[in-house]
Amino acid sequence: MNTPRAVAGQTLLAVLVSAAVVLLLVLGMAAFGVYAGWIHLGAPAVKAATSKELDKEKNTGEAKFICEVTISMPQRTLDAEPKVYNDMLIAGVDYDQKTGWYQGDFAISEGHKGALKINGSKISVSRPAMFERFGMMIIQEDFTIDRADGSFVQTLTFKGDRTRHILKGFCGGLTTAPF
Repeated sequence: MNTPRAVAGQTLLAVLVSAAVVLLLVLGMAAFGVYAGWIHLGAPAVKAATSKELDKEKNTGEAKFICEVTISMPQRTLDAEPKVYNDMLIAGVDYDQKTGWYQGDFAISEGHKGALKINGSKISVSRPAMFERFGMMIIQEDFTIDRADGSFVQTLTFKGDRTRHILKGFCGGLTTAPF
């Protein structure tokens, strides 16, 4: 009868040592995962790594935005069924120069910037235009970014004061390296 007690004591010791070794291995792997960036502790950092919140009060210097938009592109005429698809674009403003631009099919480009106006949290950029598309003359291009909610809207104004939203979506502040 002494033998089973000795085996039971040795078994208990072996189980405790094995559990301690397994615990140390798991903690070591977890620490390595945190160090390697595979495991994140705390609040999710995905949004912070890809975009930062829009600075609603900034009115000096430059700002760039990355925007996820839905494009509703008319085909041959404005009344035709539009081709709808999603895309990403970059927009920028220079508060000091009072100019802005964005990338897109009807872009107010970095080379041909538009005039910037700020009304509260809303940034508006516009520029006169004079080209024909969809069977009508386009006389103005505009886009707005509402810094309160990140909404982006791009509008074309046609001769006869007809307007059409081509791009709609949401923007976040563009984060450049180092993050």
